[in-house]
Amino acid sequence: MDNLLLKYMNERIMHATRKVVEPGPVITISRECGCSASLLAEKLTERINEKISDPASNWKWINKEILKLASDELKINPDKVKEIANGEHKNFLDEIVVSFTDKYYVPNLKARKMIEEVVRNIAVRGKAVIVGRGSEVLSRDIPSALHIRLFAPLEWKIRVMCERSNISPEEAKKIVLHVDKERAEFRNGYMEKNQPPFAYDVEFNCARLSHEEIIDVIMKLADRRSLL
Repeated sequence: MDNLLLKYMNERIMHATRKVVEPGPVITISRECGCSASLLAEKLTERINEKISDPASNWKWINKEILKLASDELKINPDKVKEIANGEHKNFLDEIVVSFTDKYYVPNLKARKMIEEVVRNIAVRGKAVIVGRGSEVLSRDIPSALHIRLFAPLEWKIRVMCERSNISPEEAKKIVLHVDKERAEFRNGYMEKNQPPFAYDVEFNCARLSHEEIIDVIMKLADRRSLL
């Protein structure tokens, strides 16, 4: 992952606007709370790279690195970018107050735009599995793309959160509903007005399917679409 970050920072985000003959290939993974998208992305990338003989052509999987790149460009603490990426938006009056009290203040709109630039750049460069951050919307026009969504019934997600965080079902339910709402709002923030709802290529029920089963299907789809 370090090599990817170094390469990216050397070429700078603003160069992402240059024309690319064949953007991608890219696989995006959107997920509901409790569905382990990062672990799935890591395993999927390993499976993809097993089919590649030249290490220079290996795929990467991207998640939190997006926030690191955006924070570096904005020259602010990554936690600030994370707040915005997680949908923790401020209202207009809050933004005015913060702008006078925090010398590192960056408007939400500017931070979201930077996240968009980073995600778009990675998707266009291709050979990447991108987790969340609105990547499915930001790369919807790339022909060589596969858009995956992980979901599960509410009861299953509550049980998973209880086990992971050792909390009560009531607390887990609040977290699940809050996180899913924030992710939906963040993704929808990149949708243009009057744009039809985003349609994923395939959706997987994590309560019924193992990572291995999901990856098997993704690999077949990616191969059929000549992404690999």
